[in-house]
Amino acid sequence: MDCFLFFNCRKSVSRAIIGTDPFSALSEGLASEILSRTSPRDVCRSSAISKGFKSFADSNNVWDRFLPSDHREILSKSVYSVDFSSKKKLYFHLVNSYILLDGGKLSFSLDKASGKKCFMLGARELAIECERKPVKWTWRCLPQSRFSEVAGLEAVPWFDITGKIEARLLSPKPTYVAYLVFNILRPQNSRDNYVVPAKASVRFDGERGDGDGDGDGDEITNIVSLTIRPFRSDGQFAQQRVDNWMETELGEFFNGQGDTGEIEMRLMGDVRLMGDFEGHYWSYSMLPHWTYDIFIKGIELRLKSISE
Repeated sequence: MDCFLFFNCRKSVSRAIIGTDPFSALSEGLASEILSRTSPRDVCRSSAISKGFKSFADSNNVWDRFLPSDHREILSKSVYSVDFSSKKKLYFHLVNSYILLDGGKLSFSLDKASGKKCFMLGARELAIECERKPVKWTWRCLPQSRFSEVAGLEAVPWFDITGKIEARLLSPKPTYVAYLVFNILRPQNSRDNYVVPAKASVRFDGERGDGDGDGDGDEITNIVSLTIRPFRSDGQFAQQRVDNWMETELGEFFNGQGDTGEIEMRLMGDVRLMGDFEGHYWSYSMLPHWTYDIFIKGIELRLKSISE
């Protein structure tokens, strides 16, 4: 098929008049087929360097190939009506923003470079437990959150946050990274080297579609802190996001072609993990002074970047 396209492209270009843009001689169908086999970035570049490609680069036929094959089904579940005049505009809306699904408890967007699916599970989609009874979670409305509610935690010595998503909803073959998105308020009597330790894990529970059989037990765990890295500190700390929230990596996983089952993402906070952050300060005496210190926005799934 690729040889056939090359032959026809060469034949069409040879018919072009010398001194004109050679790509203007391509038929719409052939040009669209060529562009759809590249990437969104390449399509945008081609429209900038060739007038002949510009009209083809804006066509719905090209950008429909970059959208997920089930994007119509996904859009039908949107909380609000999604209506764009072209597939290109829809693509860049999903790249630069998001839509809310499932009653506003799940957000959907696209990776800019690849068009692969990205999701964020809102706090209402998470299972949240803590040591104190009754559970000290409250639901708050914060204007800076994409979700109508976030979970606020009155600090406790132990808490457990779990989110799950079906593997079939994700794009096949990329490596995803799961992040807890949150904000944390500093305890009133904390020192500069204060941390909040937690155990993070990502686990696949289901059947692998690559013929490797049962994927149960495929789990990655690590110890993290829910605070920004202090000066000269070791360990995995949180990062500040551009939307003024914070995030900490829970783990990564490869979503194989045809995988069926669930991805479980979990964060367990426990002061007994302090041993993994030697030199930092934590005291049970601090706990009575804490009120709604942690706000959970959700768990985000996005593609692993090449630099990671």
